[in-house]
Amino acid sequence: MNITVIILISISITCWVCGFYFLFRIPVCRTYAVQRKYPGVSIIIPARDEEYTIGPLLDSINNQQFRADEVIVVDDGSADRTGEISKKKGATVIESKSLPSGWLGKPWACYQGAQQASGEVLIFLDADTQFEENGLQNVMDTYMHLYTEDDADGKIVMSIAPFHKVKKLYEELSAVFNLIMLGSMNAFTPFKSIRTNGLFGPSLIVHREDYYAVNGHESVKNRILENVFMAAKFREKNIRLKCLGGRGSLSFRMYPNGIRDLINGWTKAFASGSSQTSFSALLPIIFWITGGFLISIFLVNSIVVNQGWVYWVLLYTGFFLQMYWMLKRIGSFKIMSALFYPFHLVFYCVVFFRSLIFQKSNKSIQWKSRAVTS
Repeated sequence: MNITVIILISISITCWVCGFYFLFRIPVCRTYAVQRKYPGVSIIIPARDEEYTIGPLLDSINNQQFRADEVIVVDDGSADRTGEISKKKGATVIESKSLPSGWLGKPWACYQGAQQASGEVLIFLDADTQFEENGLQNVMDTYMHLYTEDDADGKIVMSIAPFHKVKKLYEELSAVFNLIMLGSMNAFTPFKSIRTNGLFGPSLIVHREDYYAVNGHESVKNRILENVFMAAKFREKNIRLKCLGGRGSLSFRMYPNGIRDLINGWTKAFASGSSQTSFSALLPIIFWITGGFLISIFLVNSIVVNQGWVYWVLLYTGFFLQMYWMLKRIGSFKIMSALFYPFHLVFYCVVFFRSLIFQKSNKSIQWKSRAVTS
């Protein structure tokens, strides 16, 4: 084995190790066996044309042993039965006012919901999420535990990455996006002292006082990834960020309406999100992606020339097993997605660069009957 091959293998192994760094641990919400007095809880759900998802979410809330004090659905100009279904399920439905200049739909809906809410703790949820059995109890117990920690000083905002339930083959294409979304938060490294970068879009749990300390969603009124940008506002007020995985508490199914929705959904968000990710979080992700490509390319090359292929088969197997270990903690992805990971890496890069082009050219994407600029 010549020096060039040794160097390439060493680089590939280093890149592979980076995957263990950015997703080393993914803490989840759990119940704490502590008697405590809970504050009032308001669940706020912005919803636009969500007649197929709002019912299951509200059912999951209604079936919880721990009950929220109120559930508010902000109907953001839906053309379907979103509002009607929400009322039948017992939610308080607010008809969103006309979208003001400079606002995007989701931040505007969330802000209106917060203004109507009476709870001390505000839980913002996307309409496509669902609580697992005892999930709300787990979420509130974990939030209260973190809120009352000695070093929290009563100032904390929590966000959960829902466990991704995959049902159709094309939905497997979200695999790498999910991994990178979690890794970019800088919240799951081996080192607890590293500062968390952002907050996940589908959920936000925050005390009312802390929410209004940053002017709530008004401070990010024109942002697609409102929670990512709001994270910086919370940090400015010394409000601690905490990100967790959703396994056992909160889940969702992403883009069930087809591959076009999946592509457009990730396109509208990913380039914008990467611009808010710190260099320290991006670097290991870039190395990991690079390692995946290097291992795949040199495996094919070594087989073609029939030389040194054993080393690259071992590296490919290592990357495949690592990716499967990652994916099983964040969703119900199949083992085949990990085995054929090069295809997923290529798909991710294509969509990412599409997102970048849309962002740089200020080109909009049609999303739920609205033009959205990534």
